[in-house]
Amino acid sequence: MNERSIERYDSSEQLSSEPSSFAESFSQHHFAGFWIRVCATLLDSLFLVGISLLIFNPLRRALGVVDYFSMVDLLEVLFNVLYMVLLTWWTGQTLGKMITGIRVISAGQARSHLTGGQVLLREVIGKTLSLLPFGLGYMWVGWNPQKQGWHDLIAKTYVIWERKQA
Repeated sequence: MNERSIERYDSSEQLSSEPSSFAESFSQHHFAGFWIRVCATLLDSLFLVGISLLIFNPLRRALGVVDYFSMVDLLEVLFNVLYMVLLTWWTGQTLGKMITGIRVISAGQARSHLTGGQVLLREVIGKTLSLLPFGLGYMWVGWNPQKQGWHDLIAKTYVIWERKQA
């Protein structure tokens, strides 16, 4: 009887050494905090302003656009949205996130690719909602234990520090 109980104890010990839930598998990740995400956003903004100055402003001048909101402005907004959505969807990173070493991952599966729906929900709807009440949804990153803003919570994503492969 003692031998049998020892066998059960040993096998349960083996099982307990593995993560018992998916959430525990995320304990290996280091969540990216508020300030590094601000840095990544500033770098993305610098890139997009550069594109605006190099491409869209000369295009406005060449076309003689004087309206407050023209077709060129619509193209610029579309470019900005596609930049955020497509890069995040394809790589989990924008250029700013690449430079700062952070990545967006799905909360549903470790290191999985984000779905198109998740990215649209996060980058378009979630970020709009995060901005509305004085940016409180962005500041939420500082208070949330997993460093998730409202846009991350809505889309079920995390932003983590990317590990460098040696």
